Amino acid sequence: MTSRSKDIIFLLGAGASAEADIPVSGAMINRVEQSLQMGGTEEGLYNHIKSAIHFSAGLKGRFGNAVPFNIETLVNTLYELERNEEHPLYPFIAAWSSRFVALAGANFCEVRKFRQRILADLKQWMCPEDTAKADYYRGLITLQRDLNYPLHVFSLNYDLCVERLNSSEFRVETGFAGYGPNHFWDWERFVDMEISNNVAPHLVLYKLHGSINWKRSPDTKELFCVEQIENVNAEKMEVIFGREFKLEAADPYLFFAYEFRALSLLTKVIVALGYGFGDAHINKMLTQSLRTDSERRLLVIQRCDPKDCAEKADEIVGLLELDSAQKEQVMVKPGSVKEFLETPKLNEQLIEMIPPSKDVPF
Repeated sequence: MTSRSKDIIFLLGAGASAEADIPVSGAMINRVEQSLQMGGTEEGLYNHIKSAIHFSAGLKGRFGNAVPFNIETLVNTLYELERNEEHPLYPFIAAWSSRFVALAGANFCEVRKFRQRILADLKQWMCPEDTAKADYYRGLITLQRDLNYPLHVFSLNYDLCVERLNSSEFRVETGFAGYGPNHFWDWERFVDMEISNNVAPHLVLYKLHGSINWKRSPDTKELFCVEQIENVNAEKMEVIFGREFKLEAADPYLFFAYEFRALSLLTKVIVALGYGFGDAHINKMLTQSLRTDSERRLLVIQRCDPKDCAEKADEIVGLLELDSAQKEQVMVKPGSVKEFLETPKLNEQLIEMIPPSKDVPF
């Protein structure tokens, strides 16, 4: 059996880059906690906010690991608190906790400083010292050459692991013709790539939540990318990090979300690598995709014991709010993303998952 471009698409979550020494959400929280000075203002502020989040979850019957506390919850809470009197709920708040006010400082400046520090740390976390640890991403190059058509990769990550695959022999399309403010992001670079007069890219990358090397022109607000991220202000990074609403009503975010929805309704196999199913917008599009075609498959690569795959599949079915009859559409394969991308003859395994075309008479 053969396959066509768009028959297989990829969705990368934070876990896809974990083996490249780029921390996932839980590891980021650990790093924040390790960086706090004992008895300092940040430690007191962090402990107060974390306790409040756990208290709120406890009122809803959630305790322990069931509490939705991660680095993005923390940063989003800091952002909302930082708004103070500008927040629409401020008139309804009779009084802030006296202890919180003392920790937050004048005009909640300590809240702002803490959030900005975490954003600055995020830049460093996305840039590990040994980039060779991400070489397993080169499995995408092998896969593309074996399939012999462009790969469509949707990433929720801010790192540059996929972009580093770009070379004179393997072109990664990101929407930019080059680096710097003379090469603004152009949505037309993603349209009709395989039938246009231009040379088709080997891999098309859609960064749904932004990238650490993106900047906006202060004058035109147009987006461009840079080679060196040192001059990218952490506060102005073009990443959807620590925001309650994961879908930005602006390009390229809106365009990429539309492309994911469109391709998820065309593809035969969606391969989720390192995705924890924590994004409501992505989950809704995955649900719609699977409900639309009963033969469509979602392959999830998870670090789990082989005997727990069925239980993990049930969990994903529940998160996607699928019917029990649709469980067979969700397949969980144990192992790491590195192991998966380095699988010999991966192309053959993926092609076997594609159902025979209904147009074929025999």
